[in-house]
Amino acid sequence: MERTIRAVRWPLYGAFVLASIVSTMLALPVGLTALGLEPNDVTFLPLSITGLPWSGPLFWMELDSITRLAIALVANVLNLALGLMLARGSD
Repeated sequence: MERTIRAVRWPLYGAFVLASIVSTMLALPVGLTALGLEPNDVTFLPLSITGLPWSGPLFWMELDSITRLAIALVANVLNLALGLMLARGSD
């Protein structure tokens, strides 16, 4: 079991980093333009999901878009740092 976890921890972390980058692109008009989508299609749902549990209050609080974006970005940075610590756990 330990070898399996050791073998998949970096690919899992890489997948989470990729999901975090794509969800951040979906929350910014510049990222939407880079993806070939309309700048009016901004959505914070994927960014809030990848920021869980830190972004949990965003699901029941009514906040303006700048505050929602700031909280979701900080939550994603926290999860990226925590994931890196877990991936490097036994190195």
